[in-house]
Amino acid sequence: MTDISKEISSQTENPRQWLAAYFGARAHLASCESAFQCDPACTRPGCKNQDLQVPVNLVDLLGAALHRGYSVLDHCQRHYTLGLLSEARDAWLRIVSLRLKKPCPFLEHELCSIYPVRPLPCVLFPEYLAHEGTFAANAEKPHFRDYLCFRHPLRLSPERALVIAQLKRMWKRENLISSFYLFGHGSCHVDFSNLTQELLLAAKNFKDSEVEESQERIIPNPVLERFFLAHIAGCQPFSQISEKILRLNNPEGQAQFLRLLQDDRLMKKLLHNRDDRALVFRFAKGKLQTRRRSLTPSEYKFY
Repeated sequence: MTDISKEISSQTENPRQWLAAYFGARAHLASCESAFQCDPACTRPGCKNQDLQVPVNLVDLLGAALHRGYSVLDHCQRHYTLGLLSEARDAWLRIVSLRLKKPCPFLEHELCSIYPVRPLPCVLFPEYLAHEGTFAANAEKPHFRDYLCFRHPLRLSPERALVIAQLKRMWKRENLISSFYLFGHGSCHVDFSNLTQELLLAAKNFKDSEVEESQERIIPNPVLERFFLAHIAGCQPFSQISEKILRLNNPEGQAQFLRLLQDDRLMKKLLHNRDDRALVFRFAKGKLQTRRRSLTPSEYKFY
C-alpha cells in the first residue's frame, strides 16, 4: 500500500470522505519540497497539444467528477476516451488506457479548473523527467520547443526526488488497479503487428501524416487509435467499460473500487504478472484474440 494510503483510514463506508482525504494528501505531495514553478508566460502547450497524451485512471476520473459535481459516467463520456500509450519495448504494442481528450477540457482561461485533483501525469510533468535523468534529452526534441520549462535546467533536491518517487508509486498502483477493475487484468496491450497493410493504408489517408513504406513502417499513434476505436473498442473487455464506470456513480460501486485500491495482496499479484504474464490482444479476421505472454526479452530472463 502506498504511504498515503497507510495514513488514511482503510474504511470505505464513506467513499467521498476517503477520496477527499486521499486527494488532500496527494495535493500536498504535488508541491512538497518542490522548487518548480510554471513560467507565467506559459501558453499551456501540454494542455493543448494533440500529440501529448495525458493518461488517466479511475482515481483521476472520480476526483474530477466529484470536484465538479458530475456523475462519473457522464463526466467520463464528456472528457475522456480510451487511448493507446506507447510500449517502449515493441513498436507495434500499445497499452490500453483512459486518457484526456485534447485540448484539455479542464483548461479554462489558461488555468486548470480541477487543479487540486488534476491527474498525476500533470502533477509529475516535467519533474519526473529530471527524476529519470531524461530532462536534458527531452529539451532537445522539437516536440517540446514551445515549452518554456525546458529552456532552463531542472534539478531536483534529494527531498523532492523522494517525493517524486512516492508519486510515481501511487501512479503505478492507481493504474494497475484501474485496469484490473475495467479489464480484469493489471495492464492490457494490443499487438498491431499483423495489421501492417491495413494501417499503412489508413495512414496514407490520415491528415498531416507522412508515412513511407520502409522497413520500420512507422504508423502515427492517431491512426492506431482510430483503428482501435473503430474495430477493437467494441469487443470485450473494452465494450464493457461504460457499464463498469456506471457503477462508480453510486457509493457502493465507489467503495468496491476503493477496496481494490487498498488491497496489497492484489497489488503484489498485479506487479508480479505485469511483464511475465501480460494480457495481449490481437485483432484478426474481425475478432479479438487474447493470450498472456511475457514482455520480458528472453536474453534478460536468467540474470
